[in-house]
Amino acid sequence: MQAVMKRERLKEMSRFVVVGLLATAIQYVIYYALLPYMSANVAFTLGYVISFLCNYGLSSRFTFRVDTSVQRFVSFGLSHATNYFIQIILLNLFIGLGVSEPLAPLPVYVLAVPINYLTVRYALTRRSREDDSYWLFLMTVGFAMLWLNLLDVPTLSDDMIYRFVWHADDTVPVETINGLGDLLRSQCVHYMSTNGRFIPHLLAQGFLAFLPSVVMQVVDTLMFVLLIHLAASWVTDDHRQRLTVAVVACTLLFVVFSGFRTAILWGLGAANYLWTLVAVMSLLIALRRIYRTKGDEETKGNNIGRYALLLLALIAGWTHEALSLPVSVAFAVWIWVYRKSLRSHRLAVACMLLFMAGTTLCLLSPGIWMRAGDAADLKSRVISGAMNCAFNIRVTWLLAIVLLLKWKRDRQALRYHLSAHRYEYAALTTALGIVLVCGVNLERVAFFTDFIAMLLLISLTIKPLTPHLSPLTPICCILMLLAYVPAYLVRAENASNWNHAEKQMREANSELIAVRTPQKGENRVMDYFREHYVNSSFEFGFYCVYMAFDSDDINMRCAARLFGKNRLTFLPEDVVQRIESDSTAYANYELDSNKSLYVWRMTDERPVTAITFMLNDEDTANLLPHQRLVAYKGDDYELDDFNFEVVSVCGRPYLIFTKPTTNIYRRIKNIEITKDYNK
Repeated sequence: MQAVMKRERLKEMSRFVVVGLLATAIQYVIYYALLPYMSANVAFTLGYVISFLCNYGLSSRFTFRVDTSVQRFVSFGLSHATNYFIQIILLNLFIGLGVSEPLAPLPVYVLAVPINYLTVRYALTRRSREDDSYWLFLMTVGFAMLWLNLLDVPTLSDDMIYRFVWHADDTVPVETINGLGDLLRSQCVHYMSTNGRFIPHLLAQGFLAFLPSVVMQVVDTLMFVLLIHLAASWVTDDHRQRLTVAVVACTLLFVVFSGFRTAILWGLGAANYLWTLVAVMSLLIALRRIYRTKGDEETKGNNIGRYALLLLALIAGWTHEALSLPVSVAFAVWIWVYRKSLRSHRLAVACMLLFMAGTTLCLLSPGIWMRAGDAADLKSRVISGAMNCAFNIRVTWLLAIVLLLKWKRDRQALRYHLSAHRYEYAALTTALGIVLVCGVNLERVAFFTDFIAMLLLISLTIKPLTPHLSPLTPICCILMLLAYVPAYLVRAENASNWNHAEKQMREANSELIAVRTPQKGENRVMDYFREHYVNSSFEFGFYCVYMAFDSDDINMRCAARLFGKNRLTFLPEDVVQRIESDSTAYANYELDSNKSLYVWRMTDERPVTAITFMLNDEDTANLLPHQRLVAYKGDDYELDDFNFEVVSVCGRPYLIFTKPTTNIYRRIKNIEITKDYNK
């Protein structure tokens, strides 16, 4: 019998090799034919899709000799999704190592074929599962997110500085990371001078310093799919509802959340927010399973599993204080409520305590307290936090509205919901408090608050919506598709702008880079999607965290080192072209086409020490309420020296400085320039 089974397995493998070689040949021929007309990733994917369809038919009928069905097609697709992710990583890895694009797929096939055999055999011979549609949705989301992530390009901020050893002093020469020792030294300095997020920053800096960018892009994609799965698993155990929960959660994240681009679509943002959420959600689900199944007894003897869970608890706590602190508060509430029966939950309590220890390590960072000491007064921080709540928190407001409606219609059900989810509400309240007092008015600051609110909102509404679930799923999918198409277009535009600048940076003796930036105001729809789905490589303006026209800026120095230059200066393309074509341009102060920068041709090269805006009087009584809240009270405003620089273009000095905020700009009477006449 064993000899017969062995012969059948050998025949099966032989048939698999024949079909695999044919499918691989189809994929490679299509890839090679399309390569001159498009990028390697696009050509490789199109070839993969076509060969996949051929492969399914031949594998079903010829290799494994099973009937075709929708369930098997979905399972086959899921197995090939895994294989595709492996192949696209390997393809970009080999291209990054110097293998030519026409030959790069060949070593990919050698490594990927054995994995493909195992996954395909499992997909076509296992029993079909009832929730294949759920996994099909996750697979589709994965492909869609991968295409967005593959269009991700570096920004001239953290994406540059994190490729080098972190220094507390920005004036010291930049230092390349050459090994693990440099990486650890860099993060120790970061912990002491910036914040306590040692774990995610260590991983992010390691990815940036040692691996091709595509690896991080694929990891971010897999993390996003895993986050959707974890969110669905947290909200419901009912497989019939899980697809709807996943679709609604994905819709809220992709369409409604204001911090999607900075917390998920940006590599370093994903390390701080997406990866952190996945770690914390994995721990929470594991703890809930232990609590429900009396896991203390079940895990006895399984020391590897226990140690892995304890390590996950410490790592998850030592990630991001804006999430770990609210969860630690919820854990403290749980421990207090069950203080009399903690012995029966020793493993869960140990995990909670380790998580809180990780949170403490995060909060003990001297960098956090130094930054807090430099922050504005409490009143200013609360005003900034209130603005953040008004403009960047969205799902939390939806939750508040639903809670209010529930209170009016079914108070008993509301009391049950609040009792069942009291720990999540403790975490939500803490997260909201952090947003209010942190003093940072950024969309990603509100991301964790809205994520906790999202889980509560879906939990609160899933049962009442159960009779209406059928139309809800396609409606959400249509909304996501309507948002995805323009999101993809603006990210492709952003990637094209980066490639245009990168080509100049790779040219010898090219230090002034003319960068293309989208023209704001021409298309308000595209402006909206640029704002919500793109982290532009080049930004000019008052709120920019780097000054691309200042070659001494730490980010610009890192970019120069990365591209083998002594210095680099970035200016909008329209400014550079006008200066090059007209030597008399900008004789007076003028704004660039996007109205972000002032440009003025100087008559001498004396250093500028101060720029002061002299302001007209303003009657605040005539302003709108939100304008009155942020109205500037002074008669003049001096621009911070971070926001101006003298730049030499075509051998002539030009003063470049940022346009101030609207409450200052609308009152400008004249601009006074102070120079150092001793030099």
